[in-house]
Amino acid sequence: MKNLLLILTVLFCFDLGAQITKENIESSVLGKVRTIDLYVPKIESDSIDPLPLIVVLEGNDLFSLTVSNVEFLSKIGYMPKSIVVGIRQEGSGQVNRDSEINRSSGQLSSRGANFKQFIISDIVQRLQAKYNISNLKVIIGKNKFGNFINFFLLDNNPIFSAYIAITPEVTGSIIDPIIAKTTSVKKDISYYLSNSENLPKRQRTNTSILSDELKNIKNPKFHLTNDMFANPDEFSSSMYSIPIALENIFRVYQPISPKVYKEKILRDSSPPHTFLVNKYQRIFRELGIQKKYILNDVMAVFAAAQKKTDAETLFVLGELAIQDYPTTMMGHYFNGLGYEFLEDYKKALKNYERAYTLEPIDFITKEMILTKIETLK
Repeated sequence: MKNLLLILTVLFCFDLGAQITKENIESSVLGKVRTIDLYVPKIESDSIDPLPLIVVLEGNDLFSLTVSNVEFLSKIGYMPKSIVVGIRQEGSGQVNRDSEINRSSGQLSSRGANFKQFIISDIVQRLQAKYNISNLKVIIGKNKFGNFINFFLLDNNPIFSAYIAITPEVTGSIIDPIIAKTTSVKKDISYYLSNSENLPKRQRTNTSILSDELKNIKNPKFHLTNDMFANPDEFSSSMYSIPIALENIFRVYQPISPKVYKEKILRDSSPPHTFLVNKYQRIFRELGIQKKYILNDVMAVFAAAQKKTDAETLFVLGELAIQDYPTTMMGHYFNGLGYEFLEDYKKALKNYERAYTLEPIDFITKEMILTKIETLK
């Protein structure tokens, strides 16, 4: 139900104040002109953070749906702002030509291989030269292209680190190479795979075989999300798959949820601040984004520190808050409480007095700080 509500909400949030352009690319690889749609979000003038890139195949069908999800998820802080490019496959037989596979070898035909190279050189590399693109690049394909995107994964140094395969028409010959690759991959790979009981039998069966094999992969660098839908078919599954897939790919970017707080932070024997620091280090490592510590996450870890009477975590939070929220009381309040836990009331009082001169934030008010000061004097 939650996912369905997300899908329905997205459809009413397609209010794009960003730039969307249609471009014709004269490709030397394909020897013809191809049309793309490009979404570039509004970026603050002082921002230096790179942007994830999302490449959408069959963009004539999936581009608008993808952009609306990206716009909505970035607005609520569930993913960073991202560039989306949709490659159109319009006209009779274009999908078949672009995704063509040599039936005898199971490899891409010359036409399929050329289209793959077009994506690398004329799309990804071209956009990288123009925009500040992050390490995280996503590719989305459905049906025939849900299978086609796997050929990027099989490269020695894959250009994409996240794959959204929507009800793919999996060829039997590609399953073993995918399993071998995902078993041995040394860089983080996110892989979303959707299937449906409403698909043609062969398509459903091959996708189920691939899904079952991928579930057995023990490689910590390989992150699988898979769905089996009851009602959607190969045409409507995209409506369900794209928001779910994006939410999972960018889960590390999302605010700490009550579930994560209870099941990971409170139950972990490590100091609560280690979870927070590791989370933001991972965001920087995977996305190249130096994300500001958001208030939701700081307060979640603060609550855990209080429950565990952990002065060390409070001092770490104090440093982070002074760095990211320098005009507020938060940092000095955390330090003061940490010193209270250590029964060093002189230093606690000194920090509370500093806090009182700054701006209130969240539950930390002038009245509360004044009470602390009066209690310790």
